Amino acid sequence: MTPVTVRDLATGNRSSRPHDTLTLDVPVDFPRAGGVYSVEDGFRATYLAVEGKRVIYNVVPRPLSWRREGERCLVARSGAAPRRLRHYRLCSVEGIAVA
Repeated sequence: MTPVTVRDLATGNRSSRPHDTLTLDVPVDFPRAGGVYSVEDGFRATYLAVEGKRVIYNVVPRPLSWRREGERCLVARSGAAPRRLRHYRLCSVEGIAVA
């Protein structure tokens, strides 16, 4: 499958990511600037909410190819390879990457 272009909303940088890069929905209380979102063991998410409260809950990551152009989501910093701890960045999906 063709790579997908995403824009990191904290830095403004664009990158081309594999279609199977893991993504998550953005929680309502997730800080839009500089938020850190981590997922341990593939399903246990942790982040610091806008009001400073630490939030822990279970998630189900989905591949980047399931997202629509213009959608904001949390995108894993690395590909789909298994990892114990994975960090996510707030991004906007910009579409299919052009080679």
